Amino acid sequence: MEFTQKQSPVQGLRQEQIMTHHQIQALEMLSTPVLELESMINEELEKNPVLDAETEEPVTPSTRDDDEDWLEGVMKLDEDSRYIRSQSYYVSPEEEDRRRHYLESLEAKKTLHENLIEQLRFLELQPAVYNCCEVVISGLDDEGYLSSHPADLAMVAGEALEAVSEAIEIIKRLEPAGVGAKNLQERLLIQLEARGRQESTAYRAVKNFLKEIANNQLPAVSRKMGISITELNEVLDEIKSLNPRLECDDVMPNDYIKEEVEVIEDNGEFVVRVINDYLPSLHISRHYKQLLSDPKTSKEVRTYVKEKIRTGVHFINSIIQRQTTIYKTVNAVVQEQQDFFTYGVKHLKPLTMSRIADIVGVHETTISRAVAGKYLRCKHGLFALRQFFSTGYTVRDGSTVSNTVVKNAISRLVENENAYAPFSDSEIAAKLKLRGLDVARRTVAKYRESLGILPSNLRRKYQAVSQ
Repeated sequence: MEFTQKQSPVQGLRQEQIMTHHQIQALEMLSTPVLELESMINEELEKNPVLDAETEEPVTPSTRDDDEDWLEGVMKLDEDSRYIRSQSYYVSPEEEDRRRHYLESLEAKKTLHENLIEQLRFLELQPAVYNCCEVVISGLDDEGYLSSHPADLAMVAGEALEAVSEAIEIIKRLEPAGVGAKNLQERLLIQLEARGRQESTAYRAVKNFLKEIANNQLPAVSRKMGISITELNEVLDEIKSLNPRLECDDVMPNDYIKEEVEVIEDNGEFVVRVINDYLPSLHISRHYKQLLSDPKTSKEVRTYVKEKIRTGVHFINSIIQRQTTIYKTVNAVVQEQQDFFTYGVKHLKPLTMSRIADIVGVHETTISRAVAGKYLRCKHGLFALRQFFSTGYTVRDGSTVSNTVVKNAISRLVENENAYAPFSDSEIAAKLKLRGLDVARRTVAKYRESLGILPSNLRRKYQAVSQ
């Protein structure tokens, strides 16, 4: 029996939706927090010469994108209404002065690597040594650990291994103390050395028993070191004062969080305000309008300018769409979370993104993008928008509460527990049940881990046993 293979063409119909560059840009802009959005706008201002930023009277651009008449209409706007910008609110001169002073007072964040290079410039080093130090710095990871092998660094630097080893020791003497260490243990030892504590009990504990200390095996460490639990606790206090993550304000200042929305209570009603003060006013430059009006302008230049204008207006429309979507999303959240905005966190209700999507009339993924990395300020404080979305639990009285309420209850139980006999996950679950919250032990463990709370065996403290 003989088998043969044949190929035959098969025709079929298939529907595909291909997103345009402008649609992709709008989605990216929606999911971008305002601090990154400012950078995105500045980049677009540099790339697109027809865009300019200035505070003038706003005009809302059309959403039509393929109409030549629309494009010509944009170019024929009156002198007083040629500006296109996102919606704005009145800002008093005093508020504007405070904002300008705030922005001018912010220093650009320096990376750890930039900070170390700057310190090198103040040292009197030979060119070859300086070059080795630069190579060593390039071998540090984001947390300041030396992740590259000295032999590899010597090969990159084109120097002897001894020269690179000397450079590593120089880097270890820079600030913040502990930079250039191979691991956490060496980092802590370097910091103790910087304090002149090489002969201390803390130095001996870090050098010989750090793993046992991390596992909270304090009685065993106490016996091996020949000291009491009380003395060991004093040693641990000194170790805790060290800086394992190099959180130095001069090197890695805290990220600034800017709220994008305010919810204000006015005569018993909650008003949502999207903050546009951080965003520059955008408009089409007058120069390019005049260029298109000039009959001497070549066809190629006209085509180029028109395309840049079209791109610019799409960009501005994307900003307006972003702000509008955020406003509608928060407005729907406020409707659903009235008790929270009235009474506080304990009254946060379970809420899903699909519910808000139904109210706003968009897809659930749009809501996810709209709340990503965004913050809201109200009378109860500053909150990430994602905090308003959570699953829920039914309380004994039949009402439902958000899992945020459950997490807060776990945190309070741990805060108030006996440190020498901390609650196990099962005990926490039992205590929650007494409060009407029927939460499984595994769920307690999951929430505890998400809160960064250690298990009971690692939270337990030890006290000296009287002789």
